[in-house]
Parts: sequence; structure tokens; C-alpha cells
Amino acid sequence: MAENRSFKIITIIMAILAVIIGTFAYLNAKDGIIEEGKIKLRAGNTVLGEITLADVKKLSAVNKKLVINSTSGLSKHEFTGTPLLEALNHIDPEIVERYKKVYTKGTDNYVSGVNMEEVVEKNNVYLIYADYGKPLPNKTGTGETMRIIILNDQFGQRFTNYLGELQFE
Repeated sequence: MAENRSFKIITIIMAILAVIIGTFAYLNAKDGIIEEGKIKLRAGNTVLGEITLADVKKLSAVNKKLVINSTSGLSKHEFTGTPLLEALNHIDPEIVERYKKVYTKGTDNYVSGVNMEEVVEKNNVYLIYADYGKPLPNKTGTGETMRIIILNDQFGQRFTNYLGELQFE
């Protein structure tokens, strides 16, 4: 009988712990979900703002022809987008003054870093939403997404596809 009672107590404790762990996991993941088609701007745990694909398409559009040299060879593109600086200024013009670095994060969890000097540099960092006039497909191919390109990055290693978050430091 004592063994049966101990087993029940252990089972109840394990169930309670599972509920607690599950609740915390849900709460932590809920805030960390990255959605394509909009970009959350964060500094630490503070959300500075959000910009959607529709918002970005309302900003001044530029076309940039680019050949990307990667491990799979050369790929030619004619991107359409807007300077990242213009998108940031749309949210808050003081962002580029307050922070020194921006980390770009995609829904595929790829993270890259860009110094703010590169962002404010003319003709360098762009928020792209089309290639050869066609919307950039999201990771699942069911919608549209955005991408960061850095023209002064010769090999495209810091380009972020499926962009969903910008983290400022």
C-alpha cells in the first residue's frame, strides 16, 4: 500500500511539474514567435515597433541589380525594396542614433549582424520584397516575405532571408 501511495504522489507531482513547464514554455514562445510579412523591432525585451510588408511597399522603391557569389555559384537578381534606413525612420528616426548594431533574424532562425554605420551608409543596406518584380516567397511558399541585402557584402553571407525581427543593441 505504501508503494501504491508513493507512486500516486510522484505521478501527481510529475503532472503538476509538466503543467508548470508547459505553461512557461508557451508564455516564452508566444513572445518569441517570428512572423513573415511583418518585422518586429526590439531592443532587449522592449518592442520598439513593427513594420509590415504593406508598410514597406508604401515607402520609396528602388531596384538593385546584384550578382551574389555563394557556395552554389553565381546568382543574378534584380531586387526591389527600400533602404533599411528609410524603413527604420518610418518607425522612429532616433533608432539609428540610439543603437550601434542591428541583428537581423529570419523565421528560419538565421541571425546576422549589421553595424549602424553600414545602415546609414548610402546605397548599402536594403529591405527587399521582390526579385525581378515577383514577390519573395516565404519559407513555406504560401505567402510573401522580406529580406535584408547588404550591397557592400561581397559574398552575401550576412543577407537574411525570411526576415521577421530586428534586434537593436
